[in-house]
This record gives sequence, C-alpha cells and structure tokens, in this order.
Amino acid sequence: MKNLTKNKLFLISLLLPIILLLSMTIKPLATINYGETIRLQTVPVDPSNIFYGDYVDLDFEAENIPVNLVESSLRKELEDHANGYSEDDLKVYIRLAYSKETDTHQVTNLSKSKPKSGTYLKVLLHPSIYEEKVRVSIPIEQYYLEDDTGLELEDKARKGELIATIKVRNGYAILRSVE
Repeated sequence: MKNLTKNKLFLISLLLPIILLLSMTIKPLATINYGETIRLQTVPVDPSNIFYGDYVDLDFEAENIPVNLVESSLRKELEDHANGYSEDDLKVYIRLAYSKETDTHQVTNLSKSKPKSGTYLKVLLHPSIYEEKVRVSIPIEQYYLEDDTGLELEDKARKGELIATIKVRNGYAILRSVE
C-alpha cells in the first residue's frame, strides 16, 4: 500500500512541471489561432545588433494618443499626476478600429476598464501628458529578421510604409510580421 502511494507521488511530481509548462502555451496559441488580425503603423529604431543580428526595434503610431481620446476619469488622474500626484505605469486598454484610408487600425479610445467587445490591446500607460498626447507602451518591441534585411525595413519606415501585422485576442497581442 505504501508503494502505491509513493508511486502516485512520484508520478505527480513528474507530471506537475509538464502540465505547468504546457499551460503557459495556451494563451499565445489561442491568440494565434482565434485572435483577430490587426495592422498598425510602425516607426523602427536601430536596425541591427552585433549579438542578435538584424532586428527592428518597433515604435507604433498608436502609442501616442491624443488627450481627447482618453476616458474622462483617466484624464483626471493624469492631470492630478501633473500636479504632483505620482503613480507607476498603469495597465490600461486602447480600443482600435480599422481605417480604410490608411489600411491600418487606429486608436479610438483609451480607458482603465477592459472593453466588453471590439478590438482592443492591453498596454502600459506612462502617467503624463506631453504636447496634448498620452504615451502608452504596446508590449511588442522587437522583431527579428533574416540577416541583411534590417536596413531595407528602416528605409520603408522612413517613407511611412512599414506596417506590423498583429494577432489580438482579449487584449493580448502577438506580432506576426512586419512588411
């Protein structure tokens, strides 16, 4: 009887780490398979690194949001911050809508509350207002490339032609390509 208990404990100790590791893949795989595809205008920085090879350090147009798109209660918090109120970066949500004119998704709203529907991203808000804009960070910063292709993408970005294709599900984003 004691051997059976020891065997069960041994089996559980083997399976538990495997189950934990597999559970970490659920959110990214669900996003890739069931998420909505969006396109965001990008602005890259630094096309190459000696250790990592070619990559593009991405900055998105959607990361600089006009103050008039910020939810009123959140805008009040930001104004309080300007008057000495201090807080770390906040987790907030940007709502996105497709624009036929630019063939990309544009920010329509910035809010502290998670939207019940529609396309949105969970981002970090830097609590300050600069030149009537609010700065957020979309948690996709680098895109690694084949060797000797980083300069080509940098040239496209200077011309305003670089677009990131992203899969989004429940605010979670996975970068699929940069073209």
